[in-house]
Amino acid sequence: MPAGAARAGPSVRERSVLAPLTHGRCTDAVVIGGTAPNRALVYFDREAASLAAAVVTAIADLERSGLACIDVVPDDDLVTIGVLAPRLGVPPRGLGELLRDGPPPVRRCGGELIFRWSDVLAWLDTAPGEAAGPAPGPASGPVASPASEAVLGVLNLALRLRRLVRSDPATAAAVRDLLA
Repeated sequence: MPAGAARAGPSVRERSVLAPLTHGRCTDAVVIGGTAPNRALVYFDREAASLAAAVVTAIADLERSGLACIDVVPDDDLVTIGVLAPRLGVPPRGLGELLRDGPPPVRRCGGELIFRWSDVLAWLDTAPGEAAGPAPGPASGPVASPASEAVLGVLNLALRLRRLVRSDPATAAAVRDLLA
């Protein structure tokens, strides 16, 4: 997107993905256009007992909406003011002023503005004077914990295995035997 440009709303492709989600009352989904045809990134922000439980319920919501989940990835690049503030070492109330001339939010989800962390960092690198704000602290980068990476890895294996098993009954029987 050129500097200074703003998007007024979701693209046609994003609306086609968003419609089944909102119809299915999946209000915590943020849809970002993907790079391949018929694909989009759908981020969820939900409370659950564990990361695995949150991801599994998000996958179930996608499927109830008629959409297929290909894989799951960490969403650390999409952040709210509540996540940005500690990463930048700024109180949340002061962050609005800092971002006034900064990158536009990519979405609003559940009443909160959603920013791309990478856009905020790029803007801070080029912002003049005070707008540059404090240097991000040591925990400022989007890094998934090893435990989160392991959970997402297992869930991705389960998604791939499920696709394979659904397409080949003989493989399904072999997998059942292996897991027994």
